[in-house]
Amino acid sequence: MNFITQHDIDSVYTMKECIADLKEGFRLYSQNKTYAPVRTVLDHSHSGANTLFMPSYIEDMEYETVKVVSIFPNNPAAGISTLQGVILLTETVHGQHLATIEASGLTVMRTGAGAGVATEYLAKKDARQLSILGCGAQSRGQLQAVLSIRPIDRIFLWNRTEEKALAFKEEIEQSGWKGDVIVSDTANDAASKADVLSLSSKSQEALFDANVLKPGVHINAIGSYRPDLKEFGVDTLERLDQLWVDTLEGVQHEAGELIQAADHGKWTWDQVNGELAELVTGQKSGRRNHDEITLYKSVGVAYMDTIAAAKVYEKMVQN
Repeated sequence: MNFITQHDIDSVYTMKECIADLKEGFRLYSQNKTYAPVRTVLDHSHSGANTLFMPSYIEDMEYETVKVVSIFPNNPAAGISTLQGVILLTETVHGQHLATIEASGLTVMRTGAGAGVATEYLAKKDARQLSILGCGAQSRGQLQAVLSIRPIDRIFLWNRTEEKALAFKEEIEQSGWKGDVIVSDTANDAASKADVLSLSSKSQEALFDANVLKPGVHINAIGSYRPDLKEFGVDTLERLDQLWVDTLEGVQHEAGELIQAADHGKWTWDQVNGELAELVTGQKSGRRNHDEITLYKSVGVAYMDTIAAAKVYEKMVQN
């Protein structure tokens, strides 16, 4: 059995490839050829940490995976990454375990790629300003994906701990990207500038006031993945023209913003326009005009891991 490291992944797999592969995954999902039960979450109440267990099987590809990912928010103080993960890839003809894959970076990439697909169908074609609220690990994937899809020339960053945003700004500038990178003093300031707004925090309160949003903004909300978390408020839901999700089943179990709003009678589930797969397959249409405010809510689904892991493995074998 192979062990595939993050270095291996970086050497053979790009964000653009991952976006294309996830589109294939969405098509297979729409054909009922993916199987991914809602994940099991173990909470570690003493530290606010979680460990997630995510199995999935893709019928046509004859692969299955189990991902175990831990999210320990206090790790940076010990010099350890917040996100730790591993994927076991198995072929389903004979049940052979093919590879153990380092999953932290691949999780960031496939989450970003999902937002990239949403951005392709829902963001304005001329979107040039990207704002990111929350500058942790997942923000890297959000940045890479949106830059792959739209002609962004200015980035605004905000983080509750400003040092984190400043470090991310330096990282972006050192990567060779040629546009402007600005650290905003407030989340509202960053949100008010956005043509594409990426939310990648573990907040329990809405990060911004909806009245600052520009007409035509598209929002990728990927940070909240538990019922007690919330990155946007009911005021944002009231301003939306379209709301799309990765899977309805997943968000009904885990999307705190939507669950809390529904439980308090402020919003109803029939206001979801559909799942992202319906845009990819052309069953439904996305953005209708320049001024619509759109939002993609993702809590993650395991078949995204399976298709990304399988594609990485195949590329490693070919090389």
